[in-house]
Amino acid sequence: MPLCLTSIDLKKAIDTVETEAVIEALGNQGVPTQYVRMLRELYNNFTISPFYKEVIINAALENIMRHLEWDDLGAKVDGRYLHHLRFADDIALITPNIEQAERMLAEFDNACGKIGLRLTLTKTMFMKNGLAPDAPFTLNGKNISECSSYVYLGREVNMMKDLAPELCRRKRAAWGAFKNIEGVVKKTKNIRLRAHLFDTAVLPALTYASETWTLRKQDEHTVSVAQRALESTMLGIPLYTQVQEGIRSSELRQRTKIRDAVDYT
Repeated sequence: MPLCLTSIDLKKAIDTVETEAVIEALGNQGVPTQYVRMLRELYNNFTISPFYKEVIINAALENIMRHLEWDDLGAKVDGRYLHHLRFADDIALITPNIEQAERMLAEFDNACGKIGLRLTLTKTMFMKNGLAPDAPFTLNGKNISECSSYVYLGREVNMMKDLAPELCRRKRAAWGAFKNIEGVVKKTKNIRLRAHLFDTAVLPALTYASETWTLRKQDEHTVSVAQRALESTMLGIPLYTQVQEGIRSSELRQRTKIRDAVDYT
């Protein structure tokens, strides 16, 4: 299936967004009038927390998406058109070709401009598979850059169905998480506590977004090797000691009592 994904980057809009437009968006989405009135008073009379501003801006983006006429655009999946993915202001357009992506991006940019939101064109980019034809991709006379991969919601996406780059990122994240608890897990004699710390801090970092993975045997092996390295470090058993003493991976698991990462995915 021809496929083109466009990752949209929005400029921080705390100081540029039109307050009244975004507050009205809350009313359009069913927020009770008294709360809308209260937020308007806060905006007019106080310095409102950036957290609340972000929440309100997300409501404005929802309002924009509801009014864009994209029902017959996007990639057809199970008889329905899927034209975008969105979590807060992380937005990806899904189209069968560049021409459609260009049109949708222009319409989105125009709608955003009406309430003071702006796109960062240097960070907005697209990628496509080999079935989507080549074509120029511009917005307001500026070229949109093509990329081979990008990170969406913390997960690296590419058109090659290659999980290796993402697994490398997961391993780095797992070691980073392990460093945060290393002092505790190496000192504690409480096996249950040690396993609990690993399973709640390190395992989620190693398997983040694994619901979207299609694991091959070699990918499962990569995950298992990464977990075994973490286990060895946690127990203070170097690799050469494992080899010399013939310590099997199953023995390490008996000692650590942690969950298996491949089963967790």
